[in-house]
Amino acid sequence: MTAEKTAPGTGIAAFVQHWFDILSSHEPVEELLAHIVDDGLEMAFPERTLRSHADFREWYEVVGEAFTDQSHVVERLDVSEDDTGVDISLTVVWTAKQTSDGSVSSFRIGQTWRLVREAGTGRPLISGYRVGDLNPA
Repeated sequence: MTAEKTAPGTGIAAFVQHWFDILSSHEPVEELLAHIVDDGLEMAFPERTLRSHADFREWYEVVGEAFTDQSHVVERLDVSEDDTGVDISLTVVWTAKQTSDGSVSSFRIGQTWRLVREAGTGRPLISGYRVGDLNPA
């Protein structure tokens, strides 16, 4: 993982890693929802764009049924922050087993995220999340 392009101690790299860790271990959906906004959400995946917590719940259930033994390894992380939020550009290698046939696939994927700071706490929340092309890893 490359160094963050923000002041030390902002915790964005840890936030990104935690997000991928809870996705990989398929934690309860409520744990993931705690990290994303409900109003104004735009999470663009190849198969669907999510715009609310309800959309995320549906997507997460489908993904949980389709894939198991997932891992997400961050290879590159670039972060820039200003008064309006945090922009992230990253590359992740996603590996997963398809439940339908047991085959394992691995893809290198570029992603861009937009985080906003929660009012009062300053805690980062995902408001934008765009998944790029899935390239075999």
